[in-house]
Amino acid sequence: MTRAFWILWKRETGALLLSPIGWVLLTCMALVNGFSFSQCVSYLGNGVREFTVMQIYFYLFHFWFVLIVLVPVLTMRLFSEEYKTGTIEMLLTAPVRDGDVILAKFCGVLAFYLLLWVPSLAGLGVFQAVTGNTVPVAWVPLGLSYLMVLLIGMFYLSIGLFGSVLSRNQAVSAMISFTIIALLFFAGFLSYLVPDPGWREAFNYIFILEQMRAFSMGLFDSRPVVFYLTGTAFFLLLTQRVMAGRRLKG
Repeated sequence: MTRAFWILWKRETGALLLSPIGWVLLTCMALVNGFSFSQCVSYLGNGVREFTVMQIYFYLFHFWFVLIVLVPVLTMRLFSEEYKTGTIEMLLTAPVRDGDVILAKFCGVLAFYLLLWVPSLAGLGVFQAVTGNTVPVAWVPLGLSYLMVLLIGMFYLSIGLFGSVLSRNQAVSAMISFTIIALLFFAGFLSYLVPDPGWREAFNYIFILEQMRAFSMGLFDSRPVVFYLTGTAFFLLLTQRVMAGRRLKG
Protein backbone atom coordinates (compact mmCIF):
# COMPACT_ATOMS: atom_id res chain seq x y z
CA MET A 1 0.00 0.00 0.00
CA THR A 2 1.26 3.46 -0.89
CA ARG A 3 1.51 6.44 1.42
CA ALA A 4 -1.29 8.12 -0.55
CA PHE A 5 -3.58 5.17 0.21
CA TRP A 6 -3.08 5.45 3.98
CA ILE A 7 -3.65 9.21 3.93
CA LEU A 8 -6.86 8.83 1.93
CA TRP A 9 -7.99 5.87 4.06
CA LYS A 10 -7.62 7.86 7.28
CA ARG A 11 -9.52 10.72 5.66
CA GLU A 12 -12.42 8.48 4.62
CA THR A 13 -12.60 6.59 7.91
CA GLY A 14 -12.48 9.81 9.91
CA ALA A 15 -15.21 11.37 7.78
CA LEU A 16 -17.51 8.40 8.45
CA LEU A 17 -16.84 8.36 12.19
CA LEU A 18 -17.39 12.11 12.52
CA SER A 19 -20.50 12.33 10.34
CA PRO A 20 -23.99 12.29 11.90
CA ILE A 21 -25.17 9.63 9.46
CA GLY A 22 -22.45 7.29 10.69
CA TRP A 23 -23.71 7.46 14.27
CA VAL A 24 -27.31 7.12 13.09
CA LEU A 25 -26.39 3.93 11.26
CA LEU A 26 -24.51 2.62 14.31
CA THR A 27 -27.57 3.25 16.47
CA CYS A 28 -29.95 1.66 13.96
CA MET A 29 -27.77 -1.41 13.61
CA ALA A 30 -27.48 -1.80 17.38
CA LEU A 31 -31.29 -1.61 17.68
CA VAL A 32 -31.76 -4.16 14.90
CA ASN A 33 -29.24 -6.51 16.51
CA GLY A 34 -31.03 -6.16 19.85
CA PHE A 35 -34.41 -6.86 18.27
CA SER A 36 -32.98 -9.83 16.35
CA PHE A 37 -31.57 -11.28 19.57
CA SER A 38 -34.94 -10.90 21.31
CA GLN A 39 -36.63 -12.67 18.38
CA CYS A 40 -34.14 -15.53 18.62
CA VAL A 41 -34.83 -15.92 22.33
CA SER A 42 -38.58 -15.83 21.64
CA TYR A 43 -38.38 -18.55 18.98
CA LEU A 44 -36.24 -20.79 21.18
CA GLY A 45 -38.57 -20.15 24.11
CA ASN A 46 -41.48 -21.37 22.01
CA GLY A 47 -39.80 -24.71 21.53
CA VAL A 48 -38.12 -24.18 18.15
CA ARG A 49 -35.21 -26.63 18.13
CA GLU A 50 -34.64 -27.49 14.47
CA PHE A 51 -32.69 -24.25 13.91
CA THR A 52 -29.63 -22.88 15.66
CA VAL A 53 -29.50 -19.35 17.06
CA MET A 54 -27.29 -18.24 14.17
CA GLN A 55 -29.71 -19.65 11.60
CA ILE A 56 -32.65 -17.84 13.19
CA TYR A 57 -30.66 -14.61 13.49
CA PHE A 58 -29.64 -14.53 9.83
CA TYR A 59 -33.00 -15.76 8.51
CA LEU A 60 -35.00 -12.87 9.94
CA PHE A 61 -36.24 -10.72 7.05
CA HIS A 62 -35.79 -7.38 8.80
CA PHE A 63 -32.09 -8.14 9.22
CA TRP A 64 -31.61 -8.45 5.45
CA PHE A 65 -33.91 -5.51 4.70
CA VAL A 66 -31.83 -3.24 6.92
CA LEU A 67 -28.61 -4.52 5.33
CA ILE A 68 -29.92 -3.87 1.81
CA VAL A 69 -30.93 -0.32 2.78
CA LEU A 70 -27.90 0.38 4.98
CA VAL A 71 -25.21 -0.16 2.33
CA PRO A 72 -26.57 2.38 -0.20
CA VAL A 73 -26.95 4.97 2.57
CA LEU A 74 -23.41 4.26 3.77
CA THR A 75 -21.82 4.48 0.33
CA MET A 76 -23.88 7.13 -1.47
CA ARG A 77 -21.62 9.99 -0.37
CA LEU A 78 -18.25 8.43 -1.21
CA PHE A 79 -17.88 9.98 -4.65
CA SER A 80 -21.08 12.05 -4.85
CA GLU A 81 -19.90 14.31 -2.04
CA GLU A 82 -16.59 14.80 -3.85
CA TYR A 83 -18.57 16.00 -6.88
CA LYS A 84 -20.73 18.26 -4.72
CA THR A 85 -17.86 19.95 -2.88
CA GLY A 86 -15.59 20.10 -5.93
CA THR A 87 -12.78 18.10 -4.31
CA ILE A 88 -13.08 15.48 -7.07
CA GLU A 89 -11.13 17.87 -9.31
CA MET A 90 -8.25 17.79 -6.86
CA LEU A 91 -8.28 13.99 -6.82
CA LEU A 92 -8.40 13.75 -10.61
CA THR A 93 -5.53 16.18 -11.11
CA ALA A 94 -3.38 15.12 -8.14
CA PRO A 95 -0.48 12.68 -8.65
CA VAL A 96 -2.54 9.93 -7.02
CA ARG A 97 -3.44 6.68 -8.71
CA ASP A 98 -7.12 5.89 -9.25
CA GLY A 99 -6.57 2.55 -7.54
CA ASP A 100 -5.36 4.25 -4.36
CA VAL A 101 -8.42 6.49 -4.26
CA ILE A 102 -10.88 3.66 -4.88
CA LEU A 103 -9.25 1.22 -2.45
CA ALA A 104 -8.98 3.91 0.24
CA LYS A 105 -12.68 4.69 -0.02
CA PHE A 106 -13.59 1.01 -0.16
CA CYS A 107 -11.42 0.02 2.82
CA GLY A 108 -12.61 3.04 4.80
CA VAL A 109 -16.27 2.19 4.40
CA LEU A 110 -15.50 -1.53 4.97
CA ALA A 111 -13.82 -0.68 8.29
CA PHE A 112 -16.94 1.23 9.34
CA TYR A 113 -19.16 -1.64 8.14
CA LEU A 114 -17.21 -4.06 10.37
CA LEU A 115 -17.61 -1.64 13.27
CA LEU A 116 -21.39 -1.99 12.90
CA TRP A 117 -21.11 -5.66 13.88
CA VAL A 118 -19.09 -5.10 17.05
CA PRO A 119 -22.22 -4.74 19.28
CA SER A 120 -23.55 -8.14 18.18
CA LEU A 121 -20.26 -9.82 19.12
CA ALA A 122 -19.86 -7.76 22.27
CA GLY A 123 -23.26 -9.05 23.39
CA LEU A 124 -21.68 -12.42 24.17
CA GLY A 125 -19.25 -10.78 26.57
CA VAL A 126 -21.96 -8.65 28.18
CA PHE A 127 -24.16 -11.72 28.69
CA GLN A 128 -21.32 -13.58 30.36
CA ALA A 129 -20.42 -10.60 32.57
CA VAL A 130 -24.03 -10.08 33.72
CA THR A 131 -24.95 -13.71 34.31
CA GLY A 132 -21.57 -14.95 35.44
CA ASN A 133 -22.02 -18.00 33.22
CA THR A 134 -19.87 -19.12 30.32
CA VAL A 135 -21.62 -18.60 27.00
CA PRO A 136 -21.85 -21.90 25.07
CA VAL A 137 -20.69 -20.87 21.62
CA ALA A 138 -20.33 -23.06 18.53
CA TRP A 139 -17.27 -21.25 17.21
CA VAL A 140 -17.16 -22.83 13.75
CA PRO A 141 -20.74 -21.86 12.74
CA LEU A 142 -20.24 -18.45 14.38
CA GLY A 143 -16.99 -17.83 12.52
CA LEU A 144 -18.38 -18.99 9.18
CA SER A 145 -21.51 -16.87 9.64
CA TYR A 146 -19.48 -13.73 10.19
CA LEU A 147 -17.22 -14.69 7.29
CA MET A 148 -20.33 -14.58 5.12
CA VAL A 149 -21.28 -11.22 6.64
CA LEU A 150 -17.82 -9.93 5.67
CA LEU A 151 -17.99 -11.31 2.11
CA ILE A 152 -21.51 -10.03 1.52
CA GLY A 153 -20.53 -6.66 2.95
CA MET A 154 -17.51 -6.41 0.64
CA PHE A 155 -19.64 -7.26 -2.39
CA TYR A 156 -22.48 -4.87 -1.54
CA LEU A 157 -20.09 -2.06 -0.61
CA SER A 158 -18.30 -2.40 -3.95
CA ILE A 159 -21.70 -2.05 -5.66
CA GLY A 160 -22.42 1.02 -3.53
CA LEU A 161 -19.06 2.52 -4.48
CA PHE A 162 -19.84 1.94 -8.15
CA GLY A 163 -23.25 3.57 -7.74
CA SER A 164 -21.68 6.59 -6.06
CA VAL A 165 -19.17 7.22 -8.86
CA LEU A 166 -21.94 7.26 -11.46
CA SER A 167 -23.84 10.31 -10.20
CA ARG A 168 -23.28 13.67 -8.55
CA ASN A 169 -26.58 13.28 -6.68
CA GLN A 170 -26.40 11.22 -3.49
CA ALA A 171 -30.03 10.13 -3.72
CA VAL A 172 -29.54 8.88 -7.29
CA SER A 173 -26.35 7.06 -6.26
CA ALA A 174 -28.22 5.38 -3.39
CA MET A 175 -31.06 4.33 -5.72
CA ILE A 176 -28.62 2.85 -8.27
CA SER A 177 -26.82 0.73 -5.69
CA PHE A 178 -30.07 -0.20 -3.90
CA THR A 179 -31.60 -1.40 -7.17
CA ILE A 180 -28.60 -3.56 -8.09
CA ILE A 181 -28.32 -5.03 -4.58
CA ALA A 182 -32.07 -5.72 -4.31
CA LEU A 183 -32.18 -7.39 -7.74
CA LEU A 184 -29.26 -9.66 -6.83
CA PHE A 185 -30.80 -10.48 -3.44
CA PHE A 186 -34.28 -11.35 -4.72
CA ALA A 187 -32.99 -13.13 -7.85
CA GLY A 188 -32.07 -16.06 -5.63
CA PHE A 189 -35.74 -16.68 -4.84
CA LEU A 190 -36.30 -17.54 -8.53
CA SER A 191 -34.71 -20.90 -7.74
CA TYR A 192 -38.06 -21.80 -6.15
CA LEU A 193 -39.97 -20.85 -9.30
CA VAL A 194 -38.01 -21.98 -12.36
CA PRO A 195 -38.65 -25.58 -13.43
CA ASP A 196 -35.41 -26.04 -15.36
CA PRO A 197 -32.72 -27.70 -13.19
CA GLY A 198 -29.93 -25.73 -14.87
CA TRP A 199 -31.51 -22.36 -14.14
CA ARG A 200 -32.43 -23.51 -10.65
CA GLU A 201 -28.79 -24.34 -9.97
CA ALA A 202 -27.69 -21.00 -11.41
CA PHE A 203 -30.03 -19.03 -9.15
CA ASN A 204 -29.04 -21.17 -6.17
CA TYR A 205 -25.44 -20.11 -6.83
CA ILE A 206 -26.37 -16.50 -5.97
CA PHE A 207 -29.07 -17.29 -3.38
CA ILE A 208 -27.75 -15.51 -0.32
CA LEU A 209 -30.16 -17.09 2.18
CA GLU A 210 -29.17 -20.62 1.19
CA GLN A 211 -25.49 -19.67 1.37
CA MET A 212 -25.97 -18.21 4.83
CA ARG A 213 -27.97 -21.22 5.94
CA ALA A 214 -25.12 -23.55 5.04
CA PHE A 215 -22.43 -21.39 6.64
CA SER A 216 -24.46 -20.85 9.83
CA MET A 217 -24.66 -24.63 10.15
CA GLY A 218 -20.87 -24.81 10.02
CA LEU A 219 -20.73 -26.10 6.42
CA PHE A 220 -18.03 -24.35 4.41
CA ASP A 221 -18.56 -23.95 0.66
CA SER A 222 -15.91 -22.29 -1.49
CA ARG A 223 -18.36 -21.26 -4.23
CA PRO A 224 -19.87 -18.28 -2.37
CA VAL A 225 -16.36 -17.16 -1.39
CA VAL A 226 -15.28 -17.15 -5.04
CA PHE A 227 -18.52 -15.47 -6.13
CA TYR A 228 -18.34 -12.58 -3.65
CA LEU A 229 -14.61 -11.98 -4.06
CA THR A 230 -14.81 -11.94 -7.85
CA GLY A 231 -17.96 -9.82 -7.71
CA THR A 232 -16.22 -7.33 -5.44
CA ALA A 233 -13.22 -7.14 -7.76
CA PHE A 234 -15.54 -6.72 -10.77
CA PHE A 235 -17.39 -3.71 -9.35
CA LEU A 236 -14.19 -2.12 -8.07
CA LEU A 237 -12.78 -2.48 -11.59
CA LEU A 238 -15.92 -0.90 -13.05
CA THR A 239 -15.51 1.98 -10.61
CA GLN A 240 -11.90 2.42 -11.69
CA ARG A 241 -12.91 2.51 -15.36
CA VAL A 242 -15.56 5.16 -14.71
CA MET A 243 -13.11 7.24 -12.72
CA ALA A 244 -10.45 6.87 -15.42
CA GLY A 245 -12.97 8.06 -17.99
CA ARG A 246 -13.76 11.13 -15.93
CA ARG A 247 -10.04 11.83 -15.54
CA LEU A 248 -9.62 11.78 -19.35
CA LYS A 249 -12.62 14.09 -19.84
CA GLY A 250 -11.25 16.46 -17.17
